[in-house]
Amino acid sequence: MQRIRLAEDEVHDALDAARSFMRVVGATVASWWLSEHSTPTDVEQRLLERGLRVVEGDYLIDGMLLTSPPPAAPPEIEARALRSAEEFVEMTEVQYAAFEFPSARRRDVAELVDDYLLNAESDVVVHYGAWLDGRLVGGGRSICTPRGVLLSGGGTLPTVRGRGVYRALVRARWDDAASRGTPALAVQAGALSQPILERLGFEKVCTFHRLEDVLDEA
Repeated sequence: MQRIRLAEDEVHDALDAARSFMRVVGATVASWWLSEHSTPTDVEQRLLERGLRVVEGDYLIDGMLLTSPPPAAPPEIEARALRSAEEFVEMTEVQYAAFEFPSARRRDVAELVDDYLLNAESDVVVHYGAWLDGRLVGGGRSICTPRGVLLSGGGTLPTVRGRGVYRALVRARWDDAASRGTPALAVQAGALSQPILERLGFEKVCTFHRLEDVLDEA
């Protein structure tokens, strides 16, 4: 849930509507991204009172922007858009390992294939993988807009961190954004990725507070 601009009397209804939508699509976890522009001014406290929670280490998130080309990828790493549902399943498993996803929140193969095929019908959401020594070791996603590309889900297997995999994924998504005529990347960066993105040329433009809503706990 982003760009939250609610009137004083709309907070409860908005939360109820979001939870209803989660039930319809089968989602169990939602993130609410708040900033200094969110309204009403006490919206965070109201959401906390309705059952949302702060996740330690994943609460203060930097909004960062890149408008010039990042460094090139290491030559030994291939980063590109995924070409099949099989690659998407493999990439998602890499992300699960990179982010230490609990088993209860992992989707099965059939759900992942359905997700890939749904996104493949449009050019708005594009998934990427990075290969090192012929093995898929990192992944990420682009959400394409008329003004630029929002990056999300960038992750690398712990065993190959420090070898430029994340950098390669950023560069691949930059190149595709530039080819679309929208050479700008935006990202919501946590403590792990913020230093890397800063070294790649991203600049902080705002700060988000991320609240988590777990449906079966609401």
